[in-house]
Amino acid sequence: MYSAENYLWGWVAYSTGALCLLFCLWLLVRKIGIAAIRHSILLLALVALFTPVTAYRDDPHLAPAFFVSLYEGLLASGDDLGFQRGLAPILAIGFFTLFFYILLRIIIWRVKKRRPQTSPEPETE
Repeated sequence: MYSAENYLWGWVAYSTGALCLLFCLWLLVRKIGIAAIRHSILLLALVALFTPVTAYRDDPHLAPAFFVSLYEGLLASGDDLGFQRGLAPILAIGFFTLFFYILLRIIIWRVKKRRPQTSPEPETE
């Protein structure tokens, strides 16, 4: 098994690569006109890449849920959960992320709507 330091350096390397992928995704979606769709795509990609689960059932170290799901789904044997062990947390966190994002957008919209729109008065001479 790997040590805690090995998992730490693995997460550092993985996070660097995942952030580069998110930057590339941002470059691809930045032209989408509707900000809510653009933000939702980026949030779901962030959730899919950074949701952690335990690497092995008897090991407390964490690994990216996407890769755990992929690994166990391809190598599932009989009573294993397969894709579900990594996919269930991704779906749950993705749902709550979108729920709180929509809630935050509604709150910000209502606060902006209540604020009086004051336009600067032109100076007269």
